[in-house]
Order: sequence, then structure tokens, then C-alpha cells
Amino acid sequence: MDFRHIDAFRALMLTRTTTKAAQVLGTSQSAVSRLIADLERSTRLTLFDRARGRLEPTAEAFALFEEVERRYAGLDNIREFALNLRNPDKAVIRVGSVVSFGLGFFARVMAGYRALHPSVQLALTTGASDLIRDQVVTHQLALGLVTDTIDVAATDAVSFAKLDAICALPAGHPLARKKVVRLADLQDQPILSYEPTDMVRWGMDRLFAEGNLHRQVVATARYSINIGTMVKENVGIGLLHPVSAYDFLDSNLVLRRFEPSMPFHTLRVTPRAAAPSAQLDDLVRVMEATLDDVMRAVQARMKRA
Repeated sequence: MDFRHIDAFRALMLTRTTTKAAQVLGTSQSAVSRLIADLERSTRLTLFDRARGRLEPTAEAFALFEEVERRYAGLDNIREFALNLRNPDKAVIRVGSVVSFGLGFFARVMAGYRALHPSVQLALTTGASDLIRDQVVTHQLALGLVTDTIDVAATDAVSFAKLDAICALPAGHPLARKKVVRLADLQDQPILSYEPTDMVRWGMDRLFAEGNLHRQVVATARYSINIGTMVKENVGIGLLHPVSAYDFLDSNLVLRRFEPSMPFHTLRVTPRAAAPSAQLDDLVRVMEATLDDVMRAVQARMKRA
């Protein structure tokens, strides 16, 4: 097995026909078929079912393709790194973020960073914390923002933000008259909650149980942005990550301080022993300044009557 076999396999997985795979590779259809047959023989795997004249990937093919894509991403990063060394003013910096920071916050970061480095491209990946961490560990990302609920021992990690959840209410809700919404105020209210594995959900479940309070959960979601959208549509009330709340400042959502505090802790992770980068240092400074600006805007909205 060599790179020719892997290239043929990848092209076939992406195009799903030997004809199109051959066009991508600039070779013949028979050459692609021969390379795939050689790959199956050398690995002793059946990668494609050949029923009814079609090539259908097997479970083994999908598993192998996932690993191949990871390796190709690594090669792309090496190629990109070499180009960055040759021309640092036109570098590409790959960063990742959990969803709460990956929308309006990072859009504002990109705008601020572009003012400093107009030729540098930021490439943003948004997803779950463990996905972002894994890509940082393998140097696919230069920096990531993740929650503190995952193991980050294989990275260089520092605290980026520790922010208390805020209560989001539909416009006109009776609780909007309060400056502070407290736990007891939520009794028998239609609650939008996080998934059972979420730390905020665990904390809320514990507090309601300790206070012997009844909670009416009408919907659950994984991300704060989903909770905010449902509040906006008057489905119920919920707790938001403050940075997610920033994405709703142009809506009629009512934002209020919530007690007791329910903290969201976000870490900034980078690869172990990463080479110093002035451009990345500038990005971190822009992120910190942007966080200050975002929180000032959210806090001002919370004080609005």
C-alpha cells in the first residue's frame, strides 16, 4: 500500500464513481479500479460492495476514510505552515471554538484582527469542546476555546472567561419587571433546559431538588444559542451563556441577572510547546479586548427596563 492507493480510495469515497475519481486523479477508470483492488487485497478488507453495478462503501471504508481525512488535514497543515514561513504576511491561522463563542463573538474578533493584519486569513472551526481539543493536540488548530468540563492535559491551557449565566425572557414576560431573577421565580414557569449531560443542567437539577421546587421543562437543547432562539419565539424562559446573549442584542429578548450564580468557564488551549507567533499573540489580545466589549454591551442590555 502506498500513497497512490490512498489517493484513489479518497477520490472514490468523495466522488462515489470510478469515472469521476479517475477524472480527479487524471488517470483512467481501470487504473482506479486496479488500485482499489490492490488496496483491498493488501489490507484484507472489503471496502466496497459491488452489488447491482454500483460501488457502495462498507462500514470499514467509512472508518478508513475518517482516518485518511485526518491524515490529509495534517498534510494540508504542513503545506500551509511551509507557505506561512515563506510569506508570514499572508499566513493562515486556524482556530476553533465552542458554539457560544463561535458566532457573533468570533465575527467581531475577525473584524478587529483584520484591521491589524489585513493579509492574514483566520479559518474558524466551530464545534464541541472535545473536537476542538483533539484538533489542537494534533496541531490542526493553533488555538481553541473549550469548556472546562473536558480533559485538556495534552494542551497548554489557560482560563479565558468565567461568566455567570443570565436569564433570558420573552418580551412582556411578568418576570421582566425584576432586576434579578431568582431560582424560586422559575417555579412552574415553562423552562428551556440544557441536555442532561450539561453542567448547568446538573446544577439546576440539584438546586431545584434541594429547594423542593417544581420545574416545568418544556424543551431541551444542547447549545445556548438554541435556548435563546426558543426564548425569542416565546417557547419559554432559559439561562444563556452571556456571550451567546450578545447574538440576541438586536432582538426583543429581555436579559436579567440570575441568582444563584451558574458559571460558564471557558479555557483557551494551544498545542504543547508551540512555536512563538506574534500574529497569534495579537489574536489573543483582540479576543480579550472583544470579550470586554461584548460583556459591556450585554451588561448594559441587562440594565434596560
